Amino acid sequence: MTINRTDKSDLMKITDAIWEKRNLGTDVTEVAADSTDSADELRDVLADIRVPYSVVKIPSNCPELLAAAQECGYRMVETGIDIVGNMQRIKMPDIYSRFAPHTRMERASGAALDAVLGEIRRGEIFDTDRIAQDKAFSVETAGKRYFNWCCDALDAGAFMGIIYYKDTPAAFNLAKEINGSSGVLDGILGGVLPEAARKGLGFLVVQCETEICRHYGASQYIAKASSNNTPILRLHLQFGYELRSMSYVLVKHQ
Repeated sequence: MTINRTDKSDLMKITDAIWEKRNLGTDVTEVAADSTDSADELRDVLADIRVPYSVVKIPSNCPELLAAAQECGYRMVETGIDIVGNMQRIKMPDIYSRFAPHTRMERASGAALDAVLGEIRRGEIFDTDRIAQDKAFSVETAGKRYFNWCCDALDAGAFMGIIYYKDTPAAFNLAKEINGSSGVLDGILGGVLPEAARKGLGFLVVQCETEICRHYGASQYIAKASSNNTPILRLHLQFGYELRSMSYVLVKHQ
């Protein structure tokens, strides 16, 4: 459960991220600023935060808000990027087409789902994650966080697709249908399994999104990428995805 406070601003969202205590072992506050918020409002909000770890998300092209957060001791750790793929325009690049006959996608369940969740739990997949790269945490902490995130999403109705290469699991995507949308899937998390990554099969994480859309008859897939992971962003653009929005992510340890 989260507690949202809007006493400082009508638009700025301040969330007591209660779920993160299970993941990170500490109290966490998340602040999502809006482009219409003022720098003074943001400074006001950040001055009241006393938890050990806090996160601020600021829309791109808001230099005054970015400067205000930095003045309050926050450091930028990544840019979060939303990218959208319209299935009518998505196409596997020719360079990868020779792999296509050897791939298939299935909805994860049973032992296959447990095996992927186990890989996520180990943390090796997400070494570019801001938690994995933070000296106050670790790769193992990032893995635990994503494992819990996946389990919560699956319990809430999300589904996982696994793409196989020559009958070996290679990549996965966790997604859900956006409420009220018509054929739009929200990509919650995707990744390449370690063995496939070592074989240069990272592109299959994007192909998995395409196959999930085909399987469910979806017309659009919204994926998320970090500026710390430029290879996955480059792959999405190669497949025909387009940038949707970007936000600066800053953190502070008290």
